[in-house]
Amino acid sequence: MKRLDCAGPASAISLIAALAIFVGAATADAKTLSHRHHAVSPTHRHAVVPMPAARPMPAAAINTPVLKDSGVELSDPTLSIVAEDKSAMVETPSIIRPARHVYCVEFARLASGIALFGDAKTWWDQARAQYAQLTNPAPGAVMVFASRRNMRAGHVAVVKKMITSREVLVDHANWGRDGRIYINAPVVDVSPRNDWSMVKVWNTQANKMGTTAYSLKGFIAQRFAAN
Repeated sequence: MKRLDCAGPASAISLIAALAIFVGAATADAKTLSHRHHAVSPTHRHAVVPMPAARPMPAAAINTPVLKDSGVELSDPTLSIVAEDKSAMVETPSIIRPARHVYCVEFARLASGIALFGDAKTWWDQARAQYAQLTNPAPGAVMVFASRRNMRAGHVAVVKKMITSREVLVDHANWGRDGRIYINAPVVDVSPRNDWSMVKVWNTQANKMGTTAYSLKGFIAQRFAAN
């Protein structure tokens, strides 16, 4: 699947913070936009495809960090669409076609509560002083892709669920610069050392695992909860 840049404008995280975040996001993200939003018919919001077979590991075998609740109230219409979509509840890879173009950075902000702005490729460095930086995935953490030739602005996705120690489900937007939201997309660790430094992403449109290996910078999460 052809990959292109992933950068975009911000969306409101809460009713209280909406205006402040919108102003900050507009300044940080506007320089990376190269095309206009495209309206899509709301009558065909998603296409469901079978999920690949996976063998879940026992919960005890997966070391999941305990993270603090961000306390961010998510009220954006984009997330409302996701919440109302039945396929998002049954863990089947699917595509939601919202009425406007949704960018990976704005979706990741809303779904994770990680309030970072600008191109996805800048998030890892920005997070250093503000958030926990993990080498392994955790539910709710933002998966940060490194920039590459055909993905110059980088990409971010939100870890939804651990399947095994080397496979997770993610939700993300604008994969392929199409403005759509991809729900329950499997991502597998293909790094030689099993350290989540390189992954492959499920191609929902083709109903198979993608062939391209992408480098990861790591995972951004809320601070760890006190023991």
